[in-house]
Amino acid sequence: MATAGVSGAIPRRPWRALRSGALWGGCAHLAADGAIALAAAALLLALVAGIVLLPVALSGVPVVVAAGWALGRLAALERRRFASTCRVEIPAPPRVRRVGPLLPALRSLARDRCAWRELGYFVALIPVSVVTGAGVALAWAVPLTLVALPGYYDRLPRGRAALGPVSVDRVGESLVVSVAAVLFGVFVSPVLVRALVALDAALGRALLAPPRDLELTERVVQLTSSRDLLLAAVEAERKRIERDLHDGAQQRLVAVAMTLGRVVSRLRKSGDEATREIVEGAREDARAAITELRELARGLHPPVLGDRGLGAALTAVAARAPVPVTVDVQAEPRPPAAVESAAYFVVTEALTNVAKHAGASRAWVEIRRDADRLRVIIGDDGAGGADPARGSGLAGRVAGIDGTLTVTSPPGGPTLIEVDVQCG
Repeated sequence: MATAGVSGAIPRRPWRALRSGALWGGCAHLAADGAIALAAAALLLALVAGIVLLPVALSGVPVVVAAGWALGRLAALERRRFASTCRVEIPAPPRVRRVGPLLPALRSLARDRCAWRELGYFVALIPVSVVTGAGVALAWAVPLTLVALPGYYDRLPRGRAALGPVSVDRVGESLVVSVAAVLFGVFVSPVLVRALVALDAALGRALLAPPRDLELTERVVQLTSSRDLLLAAVEAERKRIERDLHDGAQQRLVAVAMTLGRVVSRLRKSGDEATREIVEGAREDARAAITELRELARGLHPPVLGDRGLGAALTAVAARAPVPVTVDVQAEPRPPAAVESAAYFVVTEALTNVAKHAGASRAWVEIRRDADRLRVIIGDDGAGGADPARGSGLAGRVAGIDGTLTVTSPPGGPTLIEVDVQCG
């Protein structure tokens, strides 16, 4: 959003205002409004002329595109001018691509909301520049002219100065006018400049900044992109940890278990049963550690998921489940790795819950990809009554990939868990 601007930066105390760079920067900005308005008026006339010529064999298309481009550059100049002279930072809207063939460029220009807002700004600036130009002249030119009145009033026609209904033809009267001009310049002119700059800045913030909904949309796009990058990084890290466990610690433990097995064989031949039992216990511990590491690695990222996809990975999960599970996966082409991984872990966690809590005799998994949507259904014939509010595991995984989770579990069953996620 645009910052509060120079109207708030100009000090309110008169003497401090006169020494403030913000005041004179605001005056310079107001004085230049007329030149910007003249340039904008010329471009607006060219734009209108191009639109009028459009029906004539589309000969006005280049004029419209060129005028629209020039207005966009002038708007960018205005944002820089506000920043440098008024301390008002106005964010630039995202630019629509306007290069290439003329007709597509013209269509993109016509659909660009920010371009229409900039057009409205320049239309409004023309009358506003008259007000700001006249106002800054009133603020300084008139007081400066009247301050010197005692030195030239008697050289005016008829030897007097006519200030509206007041006629000044004496030294005392001219001095009074001069003092009033000084007081006006000290106490009134900064207030007038502050008000005019506030008007100018309000117009710029209202029409040169991107609309609030567009800004929010851009922010959502940025956050979505950041989330996708984070999910990809997390998935890559999980794969790395699984690979390190498999190729590092797990292989070392396997080697230790094999070595202990050879030691047990030698001890059995030597007849040292006490030592053999100790080594045999260590060997069993090594085997248990290998099993735990395999389960841990599978929980991080099963290799079969990356190699062969959801169908093969979930078939392996179903084979290990204590409840008979039917798996039907039709998800070609394969979803992105983050979506595929999330779907896998949603199914495995749901099947774990079935085994622990459902009291089911069977369960089933159905996965379908339809265009850019992936739909996952996990069901069981258990007792039902599942409450998704009791835990956040499934909901957290689904929310991480911007999906929707629906749980249907009436008392007596069956329980259906449905996940829908975009994977295009």
